[in-house]
Amino acid sequence: MSEPIKVLIVDDIASTLDNLQKLLSFEPDIQVVGTAMNGKQGIEQAQKLAPDLVLMDVNMPIMDGIQATETLAQEVPGSPVIIMSVQGERDYLRRAMQSGAREFLIKPFSGDELIASIRRVYQLEQKKESFLAKTAAGTEKAPAPPTDGETPRRGEHGQVFFFYSGKGGVGKSLVAANLAVSMANETKGKVALVDLDLQFGDIGVLLNLDHSQGITDLIENIDHMDPEFIREIMVDGPFGIKVLLPPISPELADLVTVDHVRRIFSELRKMFDYIIVDSSAHLGEINLEVLDHADRVVVVTSLSIPAIKNTKLALKIFDSLSIPPERVVLLLNKSDAHSEFNKESVEANLRFPIAGQIPNDPKLVINSINRGNPFVTTHPESEISQRIRELVAKLMPVVPAAAAPAAESAEKKPRKGLFARR
Repeated sequence: MSEPIKVLIVDDIASTLDNLQKLLSFEPDIQVVGTAMNGKQGIEQAQKLAPDLVLMDVNMPIMDGIQATETLAQEVPGSPVIIMSVQGERDYLRRAMQSGAREFLIKPFSGDELIASIRRVYQLEQKKESFLAKTAAGTEKAPAPPTDGETPRRGEHGQVFFFYSGKGGVGKSLVAANLAVSMANETKGKVALVDLDLQFGDIGVLLNLDHSQGITDLIENIDHMDPEFIREIMVDGPFGIKVLLPPISPELADLVTVDHVRRIFSELRKMFDYIIVDSSAHLGEINLEVLDHADRVVVVTSLSIPAIKNTKLALKIFDSLSIPPERVVLLLNKSDAHSEFNKESVEANLRFPIAGQIPNDPKLVINSINRGNPFVTTHPESEISQRIRELVAKLMPVVPAAAAPAAESAEKKPRKGLFARR
């Protein structure tokens, strides 16, 4: 049997210390090795006991939990901290995470939440230590050069397909998830699906995935990423796709910066042939950065006035950003022959061609969403699944940037690119 997870509890309320010790005593894989009643004592105990994990309260005398966590991150980095607090405001949580805490539990929390958090943080720390050990030993393999006659991919990177909709409810995330699965099945290539709706992404629910870790687990170790560590954080999906989920809590979205995303996508494009990005409706810095360098931008709309209005605005924005029309793929979802609108009227209104239509099949779609099973796998012969496969075929013939005329690249304004080499 493996060694139990050694936990140090720091809280200034004696009854809380006692209750937490009793709760954890029932778990055979967790052992409370010490307690402390303020941050200063917590640091001293951590230095002495070297616990696998520290449960840290925030509001304590002498030294509070935020200060103690900052010190532990520097002096006892092998003892990650889970902060416990009755205060759950965004600014408070951000301070806690910036101090180096791995997770933040808002009191009162259940025993199951606490135990799951302890195990999750411990497992991630073990993976991190294993990775760092390999790095120190110099076991990383340099990427193999292309064989004779083999043409490297664009900058030796895979292709990015950016899914966008200016309005929620049009089915963008469902289309992106099913397309990623279908693309993996049809092309047999390496496919990544990235949920960039950092606050309220639905990809994990749509594919019934375990959302115990996400992009913030990567940014905590951003300076030590390699393909193996990234794969550990990404979740396995159908047909071998790998999924990078958003933060496990909406408040953590603010911790993700443009630089983080730039570095993560730089690695993803080396690891995968195709990267499907499900974005949020808000075109903030992060989405704009990925959008600017996507090989194709798939705009999803539906047969409603609000959806068409927002699509028209999005197309104008893309034009103002100098995104060539040929990079934009307009997709009409929930297409219905009985609607007062049709493909021709929408194209006339938007002055942009519709590349594909996905039929409205509410029963199949609802069952797919509720069960977390992509319809392209459960009903591959349905019309809606056939249209997804057709979309895969439309997206495949992307001209590599290396084949573009040199004059075209010279005309573009120089800027700091998302995947630019440094």
